[in-house]
Amino acid sequence: MSEKPNCRLAIVGAGRMGAAVLTGALRAGVITASDAGIYHENALRGIELAERHGVRPLDEDDLATSERILIAVKPQSFAGLADRIARPDGSYISIMAGVSVATLSSRLGSSRVVRAMPNLGARVGLSSTALASAGPAPNADFRFAARLFEAIGSVHHLPEELFDAFTGMAGSGPAFAAVVAEALADGGVRVGLPRAQSRELARQVLLATAMLLEADTPAALKDEVASAGGTAIAGVLALEKHGLRYSVMQAVEQAALRASELNGREK
Repeated sequence: MSEKPNCRLAIVGAGRMGAAVLTGALRAGVITASDAGIYHENALRGIELAERHGVRPLDEDDLATSERILIAVKPQSFAGLADRIARPDGSYISIMAGVSVATLSSRLGSSRVVRAMPNLGARVGLSSTALASAGPAPNADFRFAARLFEAIGSVHHLPEELFDAFTGMAGSGPAFAAVVAEALADGGVRVGLPRAQSRELARQVLLATAMLLEADTPAALKDEVASAGGTAIAGVLALEKHGLRYSVMQAVEQAALRASELNGREK
Protein backbone atom coordinates (compact mmCIF):
# COMPACT_ATOMS: atom_id res chain seq x y z
CA MET A 1 0.00 0.00 0.00
CA SER A 2 1.51 3.35 -1.01
CA GLU A 3 2.05 6.02 1.59
CA LYS A 4 -0.30 8.99 1.45
CA PRO A 5 1.30 12.18 0.14
CA ASN A 6 2.10 14.86 2.68
CA CYS A 7 -0.60 17.45 3.20
CA ARG A 8 0.62 21.00 2.69
CA LEU A 9 -2.04 22.49 4.99
CA ALA A 10 -4.02 20.44 7.49
CA ILE A 11 -6.95 22.25 9.07
CA VAL A 12 -7.94 20.97 12.48
CA GLY A 13 -11.54 21.83 13.25
CA ALA A 14 -12.84 23.84 10.28
CA GLY A 15 -15.68 25.72 11.92
CA ARG A 16 -16.93 28.93 10.33
CA MET A 17 -13.65 30.81 10.59
CA GLY A 18 -11.48 27.87 9.58
CA ALA A 19 -13.77 27.22 6.63
CA ALA A 20 -13.58 30.89 5.60
CA VAL A 21 -9.77 30.76 5.64
CA LEU A 22 -9.75 27.54 3.61
CA THR A 23 -12.24 28.89 1.06
CA GLY A 24 -10.25 32.10 0.61
CA ALA A 25 -6.93 30.28 0.31
CA LEU A 26 -8.31 27.92 -2.33
CA ARG A 27 -9.90 30.78 -4.28
CA ALA A 28 -6.69 32.83 -4.22
CA GLY A 29 -4.51 29.87 -5.19
CA VAL A 30 -2.44 29.98 -2.00
CA ILE A 31 -3.06 26.24 -1.81
CA THR A 32 -4.80 23.74 -4.05
CA ALA A 33 -7.51 21.32 -3.00
CA SER A 34 -5.08 18.41 -3.36
CA ASP A 35 -2.67 20.17 -0.96
CA ALA A 36 -5.23 20.66 1.81
CA GLY A 37 -7.15 18.48 4.21
CA ILE A 38 -9.43 18.63 7.21
CA TYR A 39 -9.10 16.72 10.45
CA HIS A 40 -11.96 16.44 12.92
CA GLU A 41 -12.11 14.36 16.08
CA ASN A 42 -15.40 13.00 14.81
CA ALA A 43 -14.23 11.12 11.71
CA LEU A 44 -17.63 11.20 10.02
CA ARG A 45 -17.85 14.94 10.57
CA GLY A 46 -14.36 15.30 9.14
CA ILE A 47 -15.35 13.42 6.00
CA GLU A 48 -18.47 15.58 5.64
CA LEU A 49 -16.50 18.82 5.98
CA ALA A 50 -13.78 17.64 3.59
CA GLU A 51 -16.32 16.68 0.94
CA ARG A 52 -18.09 20.02 1.34
CA HIS A 53 -14.86 21.93 0.62
CA GLY A 54 -13.43 19.53 -1.94
CA VAL A 55 -10.36 18.57 0.10
CA ARG A 56 -9.12 15.38 1.77
CA PRO A 57 -10.32 14.03 5.12
CA LEU A 58 -7.32 13.47 7.40
CA ASP A 59 -6.54 11.19 10.31
CA GLU A 60 -3.93 11.60 13.06
CA ASP A 61 -1.27 9.82 11.00
CA ASP A 62 -1.78 12.43 8.26
CA LEU A 63 -1.28 15.23 10.78
CA ALA A 64 2.09 13.78 11.73
CA THR A 65 3.34 14.27 8.15
CA SER A 66 1.54 17.52 7.28
CA GLU A 67 3.72 20.46 6.33
CA ARG A 68 1.65 22.96 8.31
CA ILE A 69 -1.33 22.73 10.66
CA LEU A 70 -4.00 25.39 11.05
CA ILE A 71 -5.60 25.02 14.48
CA ALA A 72 -9.20 26.19 14.19
CA VAL A 73 -10.82 24.64 17.27
CA LYS A 74 -12.36 26.26 20.32
CA PRO A 75 -9.72 27.15 22.96
CA GLN A 76 -11.24 24.75 25.48
CA SER A 77 -10.60 21.87 23.06
CA PHE A 78 -6.90 22.63 22.71
CA ALA A 79 -5.67 20.91 25.86
CA GLY A 80 -6.95 17.54 24.71
CA LEU A 81 -5.72 18.08 21.17
CA ALA A 82 -2.22 19.45 21.77
CA ASP A 83 -0.51 16.18 22.74
CA ARG A 84 -1.87 14.41 19.67
CA ILE A 85 -0.59 16.97 17.15
CA ALA A 86 2.61 18.15 18.89
CA ARG A 87 5.98 17.58 17.26
CA PRO A 88 9.26 19.53 17.59
CA ASP A 89 9.55 20.22 13.84
CA GLY A 90 5.85 21.04 13.41
CA SER A 91 4.66 24.33 11.92
CA TYR A 92 1.43 25.67 13.42
CA ILE A 93 -0.95 28.54 12.77
CA SER A 94 -3.57 29.14 15.45
CA ILE A 95 -6.78 31.15 15.19
CA MET A 96 -7.86 30.24 18.73
CA ALA A 97 -8.90 33.26 20.77
CA GLY A 98 -6.95 33.87 23.94
CA VAL A 99 -4.25 31.22 23.51
CA SER A 100 -0.89 32.97 23.56
CA VAL A 101 2.15 32.25 21.41
CA ALA A 102 4.03 31.13 24.53
CA THR A 103 1.27 28.67 25.44
CA LEU A 104 1.12 27.34 21.89
CA SER A 105 4.88 26.82 21.74
CA SER A 106 4.95 25.14 25.14
CA ARG A 107 2.03 22.79 24.50
CA LEU A 108 3.08 21.91 20.95
CA GLY A 109 6.80 21.62 21.68
CA SER A 110 7.70 23.80 18.70
CA SER A 111 8.96 27.32 18.11
CA ARG A 112 7.39 27.36 14.65
CA VAL A 113 4.16 28.98 15.79
CA VAL A 114 2.13 31.84 14.33
CA ARG A 115 -0.88 33.23 16.15
CA ALA A 116 -3.58 34.79 13.97
CA MET A 117 -6.65 36.75 14.90
CA PRO A 118 -9.04 37.26 11.96
CA ASN A 119 -12.40 38.99 12.36
CA LEU A 120 -15.91 38.41 11.03
CA GLY A 121 -15.06 40.08 7.72
CA ALA A 122 -13.36 36.80 6.76
CA ARG A 123 -16.76 35.52 5.68
CA VAL A 124 -16.86 38.07 2.83
CA GLY A 125 -13.13 38.31 2.09
CA LEU A 126 -12.71 41.52 4.09
CA SER A 127 -11.12 40.31 7.29
CA SER A 128 -8.65 42.33 9.31
CA THR A 129 -6.18 39.78 10.71
CA ALA A 130 -3.49 40.35 13.33
CA LEU A 131 -0.42 38.09 13.21
CA ALA A 132 2.26 37.39 15.79
CA SER A 133 4.94 34.70 15.75
CA ALA A 134 7.08 32.82 18.23
CA GLY A 135 10.27 33.48 16.26
CA PRO A 136 11.57 36.48 14.37
CA ALA A 137 9.31 37.56 11.54
CA PRO A 138 9.12 37.50 8.64
CA ASN A 139 10.28 33.90 8.42
CA ALA A 140 8.94 31.21 6.07
CA ASP A 141 6.14 30.21 8.45
CA PHE A 142 5.08 33.80 9.02
CA ARG A 143 5.17 34.58 5.29
CA PHE A 144 2.96 31.59 4.55
CA ALA A 145 0.49 32.66 7.27
CA ALA A 146 0.45 36.19 5.86
CA ARG A 147 -0.37 34.86 2.37
CA LEU A 148 -3.07 32.65 3.85
CA PHE A 149 -4.84 35.52 5.59
CA GLU A 150 -4.25 38.05 2.82
CA ALA A 151 -6.51 35.75 0.79
CA ILE A 152 -9.40 36.79 3.06
CA GLY A 153 -8.54 40.45 3.69
CA SER A 154 -5.78 42.59 5.17
CA VAL A 155 -2.96 41.44 7.49
CA HIS A 156 -1.41 43.42 10.33
CA HIS A 157 1.83 42.27 11.96
CA LEU A 158 1.45 43.27 15.60
CA PRO A 159 3.34 42.58 18.82
CA GLU A 160 1.26 40.14 20.81
CA GLU A 161 0.73 42.64 23.62
CA LEU A 162 -1.48 44.63 21.21
CA PHE A 163 -3.77 41.70 20.43
CA ASP A 164 -6.26 42.71 23.13
CA ALA A 165 -6.42 46.23 21.67
CA PHE A 166 -6.90 44.69 18.21
CA THR A 167 -9.73 42.54 19.57
CA GLY A 168 -11.42 45.54 21.17
CA MET A 169 -11.32 47.57 17.97
CA ALA A 170 -11.15 45.35 14.87
CA GLY A 171 -12.44 42.12 16.37
CA SER A 172 -15.42 43.67 18.14
CA GLY A 173 -15.86 46.52 15.64
CA PRO A 174 -18.35 44.69 13.39
CA ALA A 175 -20.76 44.52 16.34
CA PHE A 176 -20.41 48.26 16.97
CA ALA A 177 -20.91 49.07 13.28
CA ALA A 178 -23.98 46.80 13.25
CA VAL A 179 -25.44 48.72 16.21
CA VAL A 180 -24.91 51.98 14.28
CA ALA A 181 -26.60 50.45 11.22
CA GLU A 182 -29.53 49.33 13.35
CA ALA A 183 -29.81 52.78 14.93
CA LEU A 184 -29.78 54.44 11.49
CA ALA A 185 -32.57 52.13 10.36
CA ASP A 186 -34.58 52.83 13.50
CA GLY A 187 -34.05 56.55 12.92
CA GLY A 188 -35.45 56.19 9.43
CA VAL A 189 -38.51 54.40 10.80
CA ARG A 190 -38.86 57.12 13.43
CA VAL A 191 -39.22 59.78 10.72
CA GLY A 192 -41.62 57.70 8.62
CA LEU A 193 -39.70 55.36 6.31
CA PRO A 194 -40.95 51.76 5.98
CA ARG A 195 -38.88 49.30 8.04
CA ALA A 196 -37.55 47.21 5.14
CA GLN A 197 -36.61 50.25 3.08
CA SER A 198 -34.96 51.95 6.05
CA ARG A 199 -32.88 48.85 6.81
CA GLU A 200 -31.71 48.66 3.19
CA LEU A 201 -30.84 52.38 3.16
CA ALA A 202 -28.79 51.97 6.36
CA ARG A 203 -26.87 49.09 4.76
CA GLN A 204 -26.19 51.13 1.62
CA VAL A 205 -25.08 54.17 3.64
CA LEU A 206 -22.52 52.14 5.62
CA LEU A 207 -21.28 50.31 2.53
CA ALA A 208 -20.87 53.51 0.52
CA THR A 209 -19.19 55.26 3.44
CA ALA A 210 -16.68 52.43 3.84
CA MET A 211 -15.81 52.70 0.15
CA LEU A 212 -15.50 56.48 0.30
CA LEU A 213 -13.13 56.14 3.27
CA GLU A 214 -10.68 54.40 0.93
CA ALA A 215 -9.85 57.89 -0.39
CA ASP A 216 -10.83 60.26 2.45
CA THR A 217 -10.24 60.52 6.18
CA PRO A 218 -13.36 60.25 8.36
CA ALA A 219 -13.07 63.96 9.25
CA ALA A 220 -12.80 65.04 5.60
CA LEU A 221 -15.78 62.90 4.59
CA LYS A 222 -17.88 64.28 7.44
CA ASP A 223 -16.95 67.85 6.46
CA GLU A 224 -17.91 67.16 2.83
CA VAL A 225 -21.42 66.03 3.81
CA ALA A 226 -22.01 68.53 6.62
CA SER A 227 -22.44 71.79 4.70
CA ALA A 228 -22.96 75.13 6.44
CA GLY A 229 -26.36 75.39 8.13
CA GLY A 230 -27.48 72.10 6.57
CA THR A 231 -29.16 68.91 7.70
CA ALA A 232 -26.07 66.80 8.37
CA ILE A 233 -24.42 69.32 10.70
CA ALA A 234 -27.66 69.51 12.67
CA GLY A 235 -27.51 65.74 13.08
CA VAL A 236 -23.81 65.81 13.98
CA LEU A 237 -24.63 68.31 16.73
CA ALA A 238 -27.16 65.83 18.14
CA LEU A 239 -24.56 63.05 18.04
CA GLU A 240 -22.04 65.23 19.88
CA LYS A 241 -24.64 66.27 22.45
CA HIS A 242 -25.41 62.65 23.27
CA GLY A 243 -21.78 61.52 23.31
CA LEU A 244 -21.51 59.20 20.32
CA ARG A 245 -17.73 59.57 20.05
CA TYR A 246 -17.27 58.92 23.76
CA SER A 247 -19.58 55.91 23.63
CA VAL A 248 -17.76 54.31 20.70
CA MET A 249 -14.34 54.93 22.25
CA GLN A 250 -15.57 53.45 25.52
CA ALA A 251 -16.96 50.44 23.67
CA VAL A 252 -13.53 49.75 22.16
CA GLU A 253 -11.80 50.23 25.52
CA GLN A 254 -14.22 47.98 27.39
CA ALA A 255 -13.99 45.28 24.72
CA ALA A 256 -10.18 45.41 24.92
CA LEU A 257 -10.29 45.15 28.72
CA ARG A 258 -12.64 42.17 28.49
CA ALA A 259 -10.31 40.51 25.95
CA SER A 260 -7.46 40.94 28.42
CA GLU A 261 -9.54 39.33 31.19
CA LEU A 262 -10.49 36.39 28.98
CA ASN A 263 -6.94 35.92 27.73
CA GLY A 264 -5.67 35.87 31.29
CA ARG A 265 -8.20 33.17 32.07
CA GLU A 266 -7.09 31.06 29.10
CA LYS A 267 -3.43 31.29 30.07
